[in-house]
Amino acid sequence: MNDGLPPGRCPEGSRPIGKDTGADPPVHPHTQTCGEGNGQTGAGGEPIASLSDSASGHRDTGAAAAGKGSERLSAGTILSPWRMAGLPPRTPVLLALSGGADSRVLLHLLSACAGRDGFSILLAHVHHGIRGAEADRDAAFCRSLAERYGWELEMLEADVPGLAKERRRGLEETAREVRYEFFERLMRERGIPLLATAHHADDQLETMLFRLCRGSGLGGLCGIAPVRAFAGGFLTRPLLPFPRREILACCEREGLTYVADSTNLDPSYARNRLRLRVVPELEAVAPDPQGGAYRLSRSLAQDRDYLDRAAEAFLSERLRQGALPVEALRREHSAIRRRALAALSPVSLDAAHLESMEALALEGKSGSSCSLPGGMRACVQTGWLWVLPDLRGPVLREPVPLREGSFAICDGLLTVCVRKLENLGSDRKVHNLSTPRYIIVNENSDIMLGKGFWRCRQEGDALTVRGVHRRLRRLLREAGVPPVLRDALPLLCDRDGILWVPFVGARDGYDAAAANRTDGSGACYRVELLLHSGADPQQKGQR
Repeated sequence: MNDGLPPGRCPEGSRPIGKDTGADPPVHPHTQTCGEGNGQTGAGGEPIASLSDSASGHRDTGAAAAGKGSERLSAGTILSPWRMAGLPPRTPVLLALSGGADSRVLLHLLSACAGRDGFSILLAHVHHGIRGAEADRDAAFCRSLAERYGWELEMLEADVPGLAKERRRGLEETAREVRYEFFERLMRERGIPLLATAHHADDQLETMLFRLCRGSGLGGLCGIAPVRAFAGGFLTRPLLPFPRREILACCEREGLTYVADSTNLDPSYARNRLRLRVVPELEAVAPDPQGGAYRLSRSLAQDRDYLDRAAEAFLSERLRQGALPVEALRREHSAIRRRALAALSPVSLDAAHLESMEALALEGKSGSSCSLPGGMRACVQTGWLWVLPDLRGPVLREPVPLREGSFAICDGLLTVCVRKLENLGSDRKVHNLSTPRYIIVNENSDIMLGKGFWRCRQEGDALTVRGVHRRLRRLLREAGVPPVLRDALPLLCDRDGILWVPFVGARDGYDAAAANRTDGSGACYRVELLLHSGADPQQKGQR
């Protein structure tokens, strides 16, 4: 019997010693970690990202037949991770190895692919410090596999129960975080752009069933992604089209031993109940629910990708200074409108928050607002919908000189940035020297020679715009700047008064005067105000 090893490696030839009844439970829909099981619950997966097959270079050829359960699992019927991600054949792979049947088969088949395609494999195993002697056995088994196949193994021993208490998170969630923090670190340190995990068609079915029961939207019902961005590279699932029964049959054919996780038979875990009780009933009324779920996932992913692209086009056309016009939102179909609103928020929104935000847009009442997670607030002002952080902390109490560099106010939620332009290019045109978003200044101008400074807004502030001396309060209101932001805005001033106001623009005459300097000698600087979300980036999932 040929164990599929590259030349010079020994076939195993021993019989199966156990059964591994699943991979990993789906991660939270707004986290970015994913992968193979920690031995706690089994059924796996996490939401597919907006990285579509065409966007990632993934061509899932042959997968539809495999999803029907009609194709035998072998090194010739799975796609190599490099092909799934659209990378060169010799691209190295990090393989998540638990020692269960799924990752055991993946190791066996990818080792054969490596001999054919010329890529290397680094194995990674995590001992979570949860299952005692059984976990010790799994770690020892993975070491023996690494020696047998001739691949290097990186192993992490973690105290997941202790970390769960420290992080105030659940045991399984912490185990996933630890595992994929480890995988990401290895990929970045070793320069490995591909991660392969052993999710399969049964995991896809269980994930979709679980999300259906939770009332997930289209994105959640797409289930597990065959390939997605991860750690600066890609995470791939070469076994995803194949049902669990074919994985076990492959173990039987090839004489592959594997370890079994006893907790996968524990019905106290929700996904175990789905696997042990619900799926067998489905199989009694449908010949291949796993293949049906796989095909449905692919179909739904196509619809999702189309709607996502439509929403991106809407944002590209309508988004101005971080806000969306209420009237344009009203005219859009709800499917596009909701996607645009979700994209506008720097934190992930549940259905209730998204409905509140949509109602806010449909009503369009100036001054209305609703609270969002992460200390954010959606607000409507003069026909524009914004999502802004709760601006806390001190604003400018004393004038600050204009100089190269940056400084932050409101606890880092607003940042003034002054950076040198290496190549001014089209910014030398007069009409580009100031906009509501930025202003261009020359190093030889008075404001860069000690005359320019920042200060906070004061009572009676005014600005000459289009020949009219107007109150700043009215200009900010007409520009749609929400009240929560108005009082915190730093104003760029010189000896003649206010020169430039973020979201409003520069006073009359600045462009013409500045053009004389930017066309001459001296470096130019771009001055702008950056608005930060104030939210943890991990709160928002990959789109």
